[in-house]
Amino acid sequence: MEYSSGEVQGLTADGNVASTLLCFMIKSLVSKYKDIVAIYPMDKLTAAKQYDCYNDVMATLHSTAFNVVAISVDNAATNRKFYSDFLCNGTLSTSVIDTVSQQPIFLILDPVHTIKNVYNNFQGRKVFECPPMERNLPNGCSANFNHVVELFNMESTMALKKAHRLTPATLNPKSIEKTSVKLAVSVFCESTRDALQFYADNEGKLSWASTADFLTLILKLWNVLNVKTRTKGKHKRDYTMDPVRSSLDWKLEFLREFAAFLLQWEQSGKPGLSKETSLALRHTCLALADCASFLLDRLGFQYVLLGHIQSDAIESRFGWLRQLSGANYYISMRQVIESDKKIRALSLLKFSHFSLAEIDDMTQPDCECVSSSDDQLADCIADGITFSHWPSSSDANIIYYVRGAIARSVARSTKCDNCRQLLITADALEPLELNESLHYSAATFLDSVNRGGLARPADYTFMLSVHCWRVFEDIRTSELLKSQFLGATCQRRLFVKVVDRVTTNQLYGHEFVGDNFCMKGHDLKALLVQRFFNCVAKNLVKELTNAASEHGQQTKRRKIAKLQSSTSS
Repeated sequence: MEYSSGEVQGLTADGNVASTLLCFMIKSLVSKYKDIVAIYPMDKLTAAKQYDCYNDVMATLHSTAFNVVAISVDNAATNRKFYSDFLCNGTLSTSVIDTVSQQPIFLILDPVHTIKNVYNNFQGRKVFECPPMERNLPNGCSANFNHVVELFNMESTMALKKAHRLTPATLNPKSIEKTSVKLAVSVFCESTRDALQFYADNEGKLSWASTADFLTLILKLWNVLNVKTRTKGKHKRDYTMDPVRSSLDWKLEFLREFAAFLLQWEQSGKPGLSKETSLALRHTCLALADCASFLLDRLGFQYVLLGHIQSDAIESRFGWLRQLSGANYYISMRQVIESDKKIRALSLLKFSHFSLAEIDDMTQPDCECVSSSDDQLADCIADGITFSHWPSSSDANIIYYVRGAIARSVARSTKCDNCRQLLITADALEPLELNESLHYSAATFLDSVNRGGLARPADYTFMLSVHCWRVFEDIRTSELLKSQFLGATCQRRLFVKVVDRVTTNQLYGHEFVGDNFCMKGHDLKALLVQRFFNCVAKNLVKELTNAASEHGQQTKRRKIAKLQSSTSS
């Protein structure tokens, strides 16, 4: 969580600390257009929440000229449940019918993510026993990842290597490295396959030929799935990289045969892919084949580039967002929102010929709607303020110290001598009597650290600060009020409204807690309340973030302990 420009960012719709962002991107199949159309902060992503967000996005797209042809997600359990339980009514299918357009929407499990899982399965399980596959693997094969390791070790001291793409990270990837497709394609590539085949034919490594056959099959599949330009096959001089030009194209038939091969492999019980990876790869092959046939036969496409129906576009966008956020891998919601605004402004300036002023006007919220919503919420929160908290002597001292800095900040921003006279005084504050039980000096801390340059707040400035502190403490310590408060669009603006509603001259029996304007019309009360909230809000978001992190660590420790106990038993 972060506090910026009067808003607490990093919260879900129900006021919890967000741990992830669910983003929806639309991408054209026939052009370079792509755009993130929705961002939903989530604390715990479920298939039900994902389905609700999906319906919101589809309702927006139906109101425009966009025609949704396919949906692509990775092979996470939540995504599979979203497909099968919410879109397919319990049984996973390759497509569903859109209730508005009455056209099929094809359900894709991202090929890039699936290829990475194939690599991770191969690297983790070491040995695959593949059944025969007609025309591509007629005799079956026995693939062993240790052959790849032996190949790397054999060539590790050579100045020139046949399997030049293999690296130590490929053989022993770290957890974060397993998410990189670069490692997968360094194994399933021509150089690794050709090197294995060469040593099998010429150096007596006969068993390596079977591993080379398996790499050949996966490489052929990847070449078919990763075509992004219509001339790639000509440039690479590889017919497997040509686009799909007909519903009778051999590539679509190959995808269907490969899906049948995976089913046969799973039913045989031979060592191989995990059940989840096998399902994802089989489903993706069938869904992409059906989608390509639909685009060619029903929508009149001249050719289909299957490489456009994958997650590279949104992965690229998040790479861009991370670079705009200082090249950090773990970025916050605020950084994502601000970086996305920069990208949108850049795109509008480049392609739409809008001016910066026009872009700024388009991104401003509807002030009337926002004001009405804030007024209702401010009334609700103000009714719940009980003023049940009194500042202790320590609290009063820090309020006095901070309020002096705030008063000086206001005077500097307004550059008004009258404001300075009203907010800052050279006289020491007399001991306070807020009620019969409290009697203390609030200037003790300031006097002990002051070397002559600190500002002393006037009586009005300090008493308003005490009032703001009591209001904020009521909100912070009440789960209901805090939830309502954090759910607002702009928390600082809401806090100013709440303070304005609960401020009365009779509250303390003191005359200096009402409105205050200088001779030049500056609203000193609003300026002071805003800056006070800036101080306390930053500490609040740190507190909530630390609590959420600690809860996450406790949950992780419980899971680890449970797994360890299961393993030992």
